[in-house]
Amino acid sequence: MANVILLRHGKVQGEAALYGTTDVAVSDVENQHLVTQFKAYEQQRSGKCSHVISSPLMRCKTLATKLTHALSLPAPSMEPAIQEMHFGRYDGVAFDNVYQQPEQWQPLERFWRDPVQHPLPEAELLTGFSYRVNQAWQAIVQQACQQQDDLLVVCHGGVIRMILAAVLNINVRNPLWYTQLSIGYGSLTKIHIKAHQCRVKYIARPMHEHGLDNSSSLPDFVMEAR
Repeated sequence: MANVILLRHGKVQGEAALYGTTDVAVSDVENQHLVTQFKAYEQQRSGKCSHVISSPLMRCKTLATKLTHALSLPAPSMEPAIQEMHFGRYDGVAFDNVYQQPEQWQPLERFWRDPVQHPLPEAELLTGFSYRVNQAWQAIVQQACQQQDDLLVVCHGGVIRMILAAVLNINVRNPLWYTQLSIGYGSLTKIHIKAHQCRVKYIARPMHEHGLDNSSSLPDFVMEAR
């Protein structure tokens, strides 16, 4: 019996864009701020994380490494299957550059409205992305069932969304799942696991909010800008 804490990385450096597998960084100041907040979060709750799993992309890996140092934990385990979705030709391209060319902006708008029906050129298919994340999630659940302490998973907004879809039995083909659920930078999602049964405790809660473990919450349904 344990909890899995999903932590989204901090706000990346660079212009607004779809950052999937593009290896973009987060500032040292932002990462240190998140480390300080997570240490405070750990101090006020009953459970403790004993192991960290991370996406190998630098916006997660750097934060995960700093967290293990600050919490005196073993080095984080890198899991390639929890990398963000690859957005093909649009991956890492600034929205301002795309907007100047209507023939390129229109496919992006269609993708936002319905990513399953309108995949981006040369991009990873959403169904394939869902499958690989779910496979990784099953391995994480197995690991959580074999230990008493909690697991911290440092990953991406899209990955957290897919994990939640698997746990809550949400149809990943529903476009509302992408347009109305926001997973904020540096937010925490907590999933309690007992005998391979998963229960969502809260979704995308900011770390600076107190009393996280004593509250129930609904996701913040707002459009995400990046």
